[in-house]
Amino acid sequence: MKGGRRLTLICLLISGLLAAADEIRTVVVPGNAAWTDTGIEVIQGQAMEFAAQGKISLQKGNPQADCGPDGYDLRTLQQPLPDRNLGALIGKVVIAVTVIKDEKTGQEKIEEAAEFFYIGAGSRVEMPAKGRLFLGINELVIGDNAGEFTVTVATGRE
Repeated sequence: MKGGRRLTLICLLISGLLAAADEIRTVVVPGNAAWTDTGIEVIQGQAMEFAAQGKISLQKGNPQADCGPDGYDLRTLQQPLPDRNLGALIGKVVIAVTVIKDEKTGQEKIEEAAEFFYIGAGSRVEMPAKGRLFLGINELVIGDNAGEFTVTVATGRE
């Protein structure tokens, strides 16, 4: 799809979201950040609408590794959702966080229970659990990434 047509489609999608949403937020998701906290608490089954645009590089400086929110047509074991495109926009709902402190070293280790889901360039998703909504990139090795996605998040009526 050409850039102009895609932008028009995203604008139409966003304008449709405005009419039916309780709240609209714009969240910037850096390609080199593990997860971005949206600040949104969700409940299981709540409908959320996402519209994303932008570009990230899965390998800074390599134009062959650029992708949009739908990701790069490659699947690896180094991604939270291995059945979806590498670098795609994804989300997770964090259900619980446990902090474990090592008695000998004093270091804290954070463990979390979360439900992951695919978003891509635009989708409507029913939240898989109650908790805090985070957005991220479908890749675990993010240190060499660059760019960002801008995501419009519309919370649906409960």
